[in-house]
Amino acid sequence: MVTGTRRIGTTSLDASAPVDVLSAETLQRTGATDLSRALISLSPSFSAPSTPNGGFASSIPAGASLRGLSSDQVLVLINGKRRHVGANFTRQALAGGRGAAAVDLSLIPVSAIERVEILRDGAAAQYGSDAIAGVINVVLRAQDSGGALTVRWGGLAHDDRGGEQHTINGWKGLALPNEGFLTLAFDAGEKDKANNTRPDPSLPVGHPFRNWAFGSPAVKDQANLVANAELPLSDQTALYAFGTWGHRRSIGENFYESNTASSVLARSVYFQQRFPNGRVPINIYELDDAALNAGVRHGDTRAGQWDFAVNLGQNTVKSTDANAINPSYGANSPSTIYTGSRENTQANATLDYSRELRVPGFSAPVTFAAGLAYRWERYVLDAGDPIAYTRGPFYNPSSVLGVGVPGLYSGITDQDARQLSRRVGGGYVSAEGNVLDGLNVGLALRSERYSDFGNTTHGKLSLRYDFTPQLALRSTASNGYRAPSIVQLGYSAFSVQTATINGQPVDVQQRTLLPGSPIANLIGGVALKPEKSRNVSLGLVWRPSAEASATLDVYRIGIENRIALSENLTTATLPALAPILAPFGINSAAFFTNVLDTRTRGAELTGKYRVALSGSRLDLSAGWAWNDTRITRARDVTTSTGAVIPAAQIVGRNTRGLIEEITPKDKLVLGADWEAGAWTVHGGARRYGKWTNRATNALDDKTYGAQWVVDTEVAYRFNGGLRGLTLAAGAINLFDSYPDENPTVVASTGQAATGSGAITKYSFNSPEGGLGTQLYVRVSYSF
Repeated sequence: MVTGTRRIGTTSLDASAPVDVLSAETLQRTGATDLSRALISLSPSFSAPSTPNGGFASSIPAGASLRGLSSDQVLVLINGKRRHVGANFTRQALAGGRGAAAVDLSLIPVSAIERVEILRDGAAAQYGSDAIAGVINVVLRAQDSGGALTVRWGGLAHDDRGGEQHTINGWKGLALPNEGFLTLAFDAGEKDKANNTRPDPSLPVGHPFRNWAFGSPAVKDQANLVANAELPLSDQTALYAFGTWGHRRSIGENFYESNTASSVLARSVYFQQRFPNGRVPINIYELDDAALNAGVRHGDTRAGQWDFAVNLGQNTVKSTDANAINPSYGANSPSTIYTGSRENTQANATLDYSRELRVPGFSAPVTFAAGLAYRWERYVLDAGDPIAYTRGPFYNPSSVLGVGVPGLYSGITDQDARQLSRRVGGGYVSAEGNVLDGLNVGLALRSERYSDFGNTTHGKLSLRYDFTPQLALRSTASNGYRAPSIVQLGYSAFSVQTATINGQPVDVQQRTLLPGSPIANLIGGVALKPEKSRNVSLGLVWRPSAEASATLDVYRIGIENRIALSENLTTATLPALAPILAPFGINSAAFFTNVLDTRTRGAELTGKYRVALSGSRLDLSAGWAWNDTRITRARDVTTSTGAVIPAAQIVGRNTRGLIEEITPKDKLVLGADWEAGAWTVHGGARRYGKWTNRATNALDDKTYGAQWVVDTEVAYRFNGGLRGLTLAAGAINLFDSYPDENPTVVASTGQAATGSGAITKYSFNSPEGGLGTQLYVRVSYSF
């Protein structure tokens, strides 16, 4: 284990903080095609929406959420080096994701991974910003020979729901001089759209769009490549490098738009002509991601070890609207409109040094470490085709036909296009060792300077006492921080709608404002501050035998100035905003804000037991996690006119529910792996506790009950002439389990649900989605 400590030879059970170590074989046996999906199956502390829905969701990174916190409060490392985050985030009400720019774990092929280490503890003092909830370190495969190739076919057990998926992945190890290595890995494939919705009750039987789909998007042209290499120059010095490249095109369908609706767009004669039965707008996202890391390390038992590394990573998302129209350009409006790109770039340079020192009176050497780090970040928004956001020659707001832009735009305008950058420099020191027999003490201190946030200094203390070789107590205390991501600092959005005000058609703007911008300042959207955290944990490690272990950890995480995306503040619901926003033509605005403080408390229990049977082996595992997050303080904001906007309106019930109740309160994960000769059988089960989806009106809140999900896989390894060949068949959600269904009647009004509320059978935030059983077959050849 290398995460959370700089001591050599530490295992997860020797550590002062909880660390999960998941091997490549363990990841593969889940049957998952990407890392995020595999971690959902294996880690009780890990959560993420497993089947995001709709067009926009297809552009959102498959991020990681630990301990019920946001996905941007988890730091992701590749081979111990900081990974860049995605260029896009969602404004949708997704668990752990609304407003968060996360690392896209789906871009790392499972075939490239040797193991994953999950540090479940605050580690900002050790690794820097973002490590409030913990750290996920993906350790790449490092082989100089051998290889494997795997082809997988899969799909939903219910053929009418789509979701057919074909993937191929593999790796190959090559020898370099001086016992060096080059390991190459890849995956590629595609997936059809998947859907499990109700017929639209507002449309008659036989209508071509009565069964319009609102499910997970189709993924085309997906390919990911990874290279990991090391070239020793001597017994003590080696050059190393690793890089990743990824590409995919996703096609997501949005809400059906009727041509009989009362909107100005639907009443346009050009909309009627092009879409006589209405339409389903489509978002197409092209994602390109690349990163390169290079460095040199030197190890000397007397002088210590040092590691100098540089890396550069970039994530770009380009968006296009299909099945589109801008009716103000008439019948010649294109049906495919480019709507802009988002690009996030990050470069790092680090110098790390560590050495074991003998300290008089200490029972063992102390591991001393120090380092320097520099980071440069840039965020670029490029505008799309002007036809996406401008008025054409046929625009006439007073016309009964209403040929205008309303409802069209979802991309980047010329007002949003910008480039933003920042620099971060800092250093750290740490020491860890046995002060007395059985008592291990660790100290870490990190100080950094941001070009946009000034200085910050944070520390961590860890303690571990081994009462006996079988029983140990461990504890940590730290403070940390998370600077707003450069994506949150640089993102803004702009759209125009035609509204009727005092009987007259008027152009009005809806904007997501830059935090701290002049307009945002006027309505209380002041410049963002970094989040500040305080983490405390206490744990117990029990090793009754070489074949069994158990751990129990409890923790508390307090976060001040938590960053959240505000509600859309409208002049209709907040009249005090009208005189401020009227000069800018804006009637609705949102911005990122620090008005909340939160507290998260939780407990995590894990256990493993290996049973030696006659001619076979059985590995049993179990993990249980419980957490509870509460908003402890909410601050009102003041506008430029002195009006006070209550915090409850800045961050409303739905967004507060995403923080406090959208993640199941507890999660149980069980695993059993049986190996007997050429046969391997895997069984896994997960139980998700209750969770609640809050609505704007409390009467419409919905609490979803507990859900069990069971997976299984059976594999056979051939010998003789077919040696190296493995056949496997499995099922994810074997017993076709589903979460509670969404209500079909709106409780607060007593009326039937309409639109997406009428057809979506299951909540977007259901931890396992609502697609039912997924079956797959896998053929692998190792050489």
